[in-house]
Amino acid sequence: MKNIELYSDSRAAIRTTPGFYSGANELRTHFENKFKNPYQANHDRFCWDYWSIKNQYRLLRSPAEQFFPKTLFAPFLSRLLSYGRETLGCQMISHPWLSAYIDGSFQNLHSDVPHGPFSFVYSLTPWNRRKFTGGETLVANPKLLRYFSELKAGESHEEKNLLIRVPPVFNQLTLFDPRYPHGVARVDGVEDILQSRLVIHGWFTEPRPMLEGALSFKKIAKPLDQLAHSLMNALAPLPYSGLLSLKYEILPTGKINSIIVLSAHLVDGLGQVIPSPLLKSVLKQEPPRFPLARQKTWITLPLEINA
Repeated sequence: MKNIELYSDSRAAIRTTPGFYSGANELRTHFENKFKNPYQANHDRFCWDYWSIKNQYRLLRSPAEQFFPKTLFAPFLSRLLSYGRETLGCQMISHPWLSAYIDGSFQNLHSDVPHGPFSFVYSLTPWNRRKFTGGETLVANPKLLRYFSELKAGESHEEKNLLIRVPPVFNQLTLFDPRYPHGVARVDGVEDILQSRLVIHGWFTEPRPMLEGALSFKKIAKPLDQLAHSLMNALAPLPYSGLLSLKYEILPTGKINSIIVLSAHLVDGLGQVIPSPLLKSVLKQEPPRFPLARQKTWITLPLEINA
């Protein structure tokens, strides 16, 4: 095997992708056109669920696929799905929500592990022109899990040391590990929904193998199963859990030429991410040989690791 490449943010708890979607302005314009005339009482305006759970959630939400016309929203969904498959090893996404945060809206800290290995927040908020305070996505700093072991005598902390704030900049996709407590900072200062914090959000789901190139799943089933079991056995004694997504380049000779680590946010009980040298040593074990083919094949292999 010639090369093991780690994406620069493959081990990060939070990832941001600015300028995520080329049709962002069209989505925003549709929203503005629907609500620009407050005296207009057509059925399109009656679409919000006021979701309020005392001391936990308060916001307006609507199923995004029903809010936007299919011709406008389908290309965005396609972009999300492609991103999840190419970057994370996740085949699908949950049905996304469109949420608006006006004065007094918030999400207090929570976690939602069962929904999927990655949460996403896509912003349609004109952040640089906002008239409200708050609205950042909040994610617990992984150092919280090591708070007492790393606490220095006489040292005090404030919220900025305990929580990471991610501004929902317009047309930015924010991705994070939903095992970390997360929320939305309370929005204050705007009552007009056109000035709200507006985001599309959900979860990337169904991590499973994907295939491109010459070989078929039928032909690679046995060596792929051997490879997955070998990796799982190597990782089993280690104290890390999370999703490990790998992309293998298979030469026509059947030899693995390279591995791209798409995602490796594997953490232990103290929130420490698996060190790169240790991960590479696990990946360098003797791999199986795949069948011969006329051209290269690329295999994306996601593995859900439970410590």
